[in-house]
Amino acid sequence: MKVFYEFGLRQMNKKKEELCGDSVEFLPGSTSATLVFSDGMGSGVKASILSTLTTRIASRMLDEGLPLDEVVQTISAALPICRVRKIAYSTFALGRLFTEGHAKLAAFDSPPPFVIRRGKMQQLPYEDHEVAGKTVHDFAFALRPGDWLILVSDGVVNAGIGGAYPLGWGWENVAAYLEGHVHESLSAEDLAAKLARVVEDLYEGPPGDDVSIAVIKVRHKRVLVMFTGPPVKKEDDERVVDELMSARGKRVVCGGTSANIVARRLGRTIAVDLETGTDTVPATGRLDGVDLVTEGTLTISHALEIIRADVPGDELKWKVDGASRLVTLLREADAVKVLVGGAMNPAHQNPNLPRQLGLKTQVVQALATELRRRGKEVEIEYY
Repeated sequence: MKVFYEFGLRQMNKKKEELCGDSVEFLPGSTSATLVFSDGMGSGVKASILSTLTTRIASRMLDEGLPLDEVVQTISAALPICRVRKIAYSTFALGRLFTEGHAKLAAFDSPPPFVIRRGKMQQLPYEDHEVAGKTVHDFAFALRPGDWLILVSDGVVNAGIGGAYPLGWGWENVAAYLEGHVHESLSAEDLAAKLARVVEDLYEGPPGDDVSIAVIKVRHKRVLVMFTGPPVKKEDDERVVDELMSARGKRVVCGGTSANIVARRLGRTIAVDLETGTDTVPATGRLDGVDLVTEGTLTISHALEIIRADVPGDELKWKVDGASRLVTLLREADAVKVLVGGAMNPAHQNPNLPRQLGLKTQVVQALATELRRRGKEVEIEYY
């Protein structure tokens, strides 16, 4: 089974600087994800321009499928060398993370990557080769569900320098911290934020160097299948229910008629939970084998409003109404498939309009647009 790479990022500018001198890009794909991490020499505008140039060139080349060696050659040759300090103006780490569960990473003059498996730091062997006069470390390693891959800039390993750690926090201490603080319930963003807070504490305020923390959590893809609206042809009822119930992942049914179709096909009954209703969102139901049963278009519309307003997850965590619970499930999912029945609903549609212009379809399409903007894979299938 393919793995999924969840990405989290935290960055902090060097004290008194308006721009971060580090640049990070993560580009997910169907067969592999691209991760590019660059630290521009110095800080401020110049460092930001140099690191951004590095990541933009590298990420575009990798995203177009060019071999990692060729990208490294191009970037290494393009990076100028400081005449005074005799070092490159920008460091980099370029990674291809394949969905089959392995990774290739090339790093030049940047802290080695951290890979944690079952709470233990993994020793990653590497090979050195010279590219355009620069020594590049080539890593190749497996990634399994439950693993973590973390890249950091010098601002992390140097945290606390001259204070709590006279020579800086150091790679080994960062590794020890990560070993003691990763756990399955954390998201990639959570771990990046935790590490950033420690770094800020070690600097005792704004950092003395640009700080970037990129976290990859390796896991299985989370899928959500949502069924709303009865099919145009009644003979398709059985087919749509079979597709819903055979799906791997969470299952949601929106709409009373849709829920009755599922219940009838499964030979089960729906129990309405009146305590979940509000003035604006109708009550939800319970149906064995389905994670959430809600009213249809009205509930989806309210869910869409919540997503557009970027209501924090903490505010939704304790809410039991259908729209809030639907948003929570949608946010947890990496891929969403919506099974949309096209049968006419007189309460929502003008029979003189084409089916595609119906309110239900418009709401579903708008929801799909918002989810895609937030990095979700969305597929709509009509019945």
